[in-house]
Amino acid sequence: MSENKQMRLIADMMEKAKQKGKSITPIQAMRKLHREYITRQLSRYGLKPKGFLIVKGFVGGEDEAGRILPDPKIDSIFNSYLNMNNKLTGESGRLLRVAMDEMGIDYRNSPTFALDDLEENAA
Repeated sequence: MSENKQMRLIADMMEKAKQKGKSITPIQAMRKLHREYITRQLSRYGLKPKGFLIVKGFVGGEDEAGRILPDPKIDSIFNSYLNMNNKLTGESGRLLRVAMDEMGIDYRNSPTFALDDLEENAA
């Protein structure tokens, strides 16, 4: 995505927030754009981020009511990715990339946090 288009998207997001009586910074707008880009794709399957993790087998147990919970470590890594703080390059991040690839979730073209292919995936 061109830098001009990205800046326009960020400015539009900030303007939308302003119209709702809220003020957000450019980085907050960037994070919101990225999170929405990924979660919109998950919603095609009727999933939220935690549901995606469970469906892909990243299970960490059950709560008191017997509901399945995502693995807390993977959940934390995925949330860091959604907040633009993790490029999914470690072992767990690579597993998340594979899981997103299997579902057709495009993380390579996020408007504000596109990830490059890892070296062994690019070959």
